[in-house]
Amino acid sequence: MSRSWVQISAGRGPVEVRRFVARLAERMEALCEERGLVVVDVTVHGDEDAPGSVEILVEGDALRCLAGEIGTHALVERSPERGRAARKRWFAGVAVHPAGAGADSGVTACAGADIDPRELEISACRASGPGGQHVNKTLSAVRIHHRPSGITVRVADERSQHANVRRGVERIAERLAARAARRAAEGEAARWREHDRLVRGEPVRTYRAGRRGALEVAEGRVAR
Repeated sequence: MSRSWVQISAGRGPVEVRRFVARLAERMEALCEERGLVVVDVTVHGDEDAPGSVEILVEGDALRCLAGEIGTHALVERSPERGRAARKRWFAGVAVHPAGAGADSGVTACAGADIDPRELEISACRASGPGGQHVNKTLSAVRIHHRPSGITVRVADERSQHANVRRGVERIAERLAARAARRAAEGEAARWREHDRLVRGEPVRTYRAGRRGALEVAEGRVAR
C-alpha cells in the first residue's frame, strides 16, 4: 500500500499561525482516519503546542481522500496577545507528498545508531483507533521526543512498545536525514519563497474557534 506525508505548515507565520497548525493537524489526523487512511505516525517540528509544521505519515490514497483539503486553510480568531484592531485572520497550508523509500519499506536496522538515547524522551500513550482485535496495538503506542532537533513522533503501528520505540527512533533518524538532504539540495531563500506561496491565497477551508478551541468550519464567506 502506498504511503504519503500529509504536511501542515505555518510558513513564516507568527505564533498564532503555529498554534493554528497544531489544531489543524489534529483535525487532519482525524479526517485521515475518517476517510479510510491509516495513520502510521506523526512528526512534529518544533513546540507541540505551536509547531512550525506537522507531518502525518499515512497509508492509502491520500491525494484522492484529501483532494478537497489540499491548499490554504484560514482561521478567523482574535489573538489574546494583540489589540482588537489587530489582524485576526491566520493562514496555514496543507500539502500531500509521496513518502520516500524509507517510509515505504522501513529503514535499515542501523538507521537510529547515531541518535544518542540520552537525547530522547520516551513515553507511552494511547493511540486513536478501534478496540477489539486492535486493542494491543492501541495500548502499545509510544511518543518519542528528540530534544536537539525538536522532532516528536508518535508511533502505533507495531504491537509492542519495544517495537514501536525502535520504529520511532528509525523515523526520527529518517526525518533528520531528510532534513539534512533537503537543506543541502536547496537554498533557504528558494525554500521559503515556495513555503510562503503555499500558505497564502484564497483558502479551501475557513474556520472559527468553537467550544474549547476546537476548529469549526465557518458557513459562507467570513469578513476579513
